[in-house]
Amino acid sequence: MNTKLKFLGLLSIAIMGLASCSNDDKKENDETTTGEEFVFAGGVNNPSANYMLTSGTLTSGFTSANGNGAELTGNGRLFKNGFYYNLANGKLSKYKFEKNLLSLSKEITLAGNALWSYWLNDTTLIVWNGTTSAPSADLTYNIVNTDDLSVTKSGTLTVTGLQATDKAIYLSGCTINNGKLYLPYVVYHSGWTSTSVAYLASVDYPSMSNLKIDTDTRSGALGTFSTLMGGTIKYNNDLYIITDCGDRWGSVKDKPSAIFKVSNGSTEINADYFFDLTAISDGNKEFYGLYDLGNGKGITRLGKKDVLLTFADYNGSDVFEYYVVDVVAKTKTKLNLPLSQYVSSSPVLVENGKAYILVSTKANSSFVYTYDINSGSLTKGVEVRGLDYVNWISRLNK
Repeated sequence: MNTKLKFLGLLSIAIMGLASCSNDDKKENDETTTGEEFVFAGGVNNPSANYMLTSGTLTSGFTSANGNGAELTGNGRLFKNGFYYNLANGKLSKYKFEKNLLSLSKEITLAGNALWSYWLNDTTLIVWNGTTSAPSADLTYNIVNTDDLSVTKSGTLTVTGLQATDKAIYLSGCTINNGKLYLPYVVYHSGWTSTSVAYLASVDYPSMSNLKIDTDTRSGALGTFSTLMGGTIKYNNDLYIITDCGDRWGSVKDKPSAIFKVSNGSTEINADYFFDLTAISDGNKEFYGLYDLGNGKGITRLGKKDVLLTFADYNGSDVFEYYVVDVVAKTKTKLNLPLSQYVSSSPVLVENGKAYILVSTKANSSFVYTYDINSGSLTKGVEVRGLDYVNWISRLNK
């Protein structure tokens, strides 16, 4: 399926918009949700536009884009400590969000892509070019202190696997674990199907030295597409990384979607561990995202094959189920939630023993459900109104 080109067309938009979500005189907000602790991002389809809006709670009431929030032009979702960060036209911009307004705090000249920019901690952002086109296999980075937008380190990592007949390399993750930075990536053929090989690069951090590259052929497309989805969980200091062999991005026809293990301190994929997700899902490989719940468990989304029939269904139809996976027991358990839409999504926020799961439906609005990790209970919470889809939830202010 030639789906990659269709998505890449969306990434050409690069100018930051600061407009209010609506010009309606009457704003909609339940008094219980007034506040800026949590941020949602989503959009409307006609005319196409992206917005951010906030809420003071995730457990009750509603928040609405009708007269609230700010317009976002672009696909990056870099929110931290009350600020929104945007990369456009060769500049990294830092905006303060207060009272439904984005105000520019600082801006620097910087090359990179917001879709491949990862938080290393609360004040450190690593900005990658994220993609390379054949014959180049160079992944360039800038490490930024976001307090003052100073660049503390820059460099290039040259990875392997790209053949003369291939199309591109895409970075598909960036995770620190005990002094090493792990960088899964995907090699795409000329027809935008990826190779049947999982690639994992690693370097020492913070030196960004000692580049190592490992491969595994039990699955392909290691990691997830950009920062729009989580893809890694940690358990007993080991990393577990999901693969993306479904037709939306990975398009690996001959390999299952799975979870690999990288043992603590290792630079290699563990040859003795393999969690075949497709094998326990009646051959379905449409797994997208992995969000850490702790204790070896995580949440993932799985597209239902009986309703996921066309390219348009990935974003325009309610097709995704939510599952809890256990990387130790190698099981998955379906959560009793409505089907959701929009594959390019980061719908899970985990804190204080709870997972807040954003379920954005085409048929029945968007709601956040609270999943109690210990008891397994689900409770319906805040509703997000005024948007055709909502594809991001995170904390904005502590």
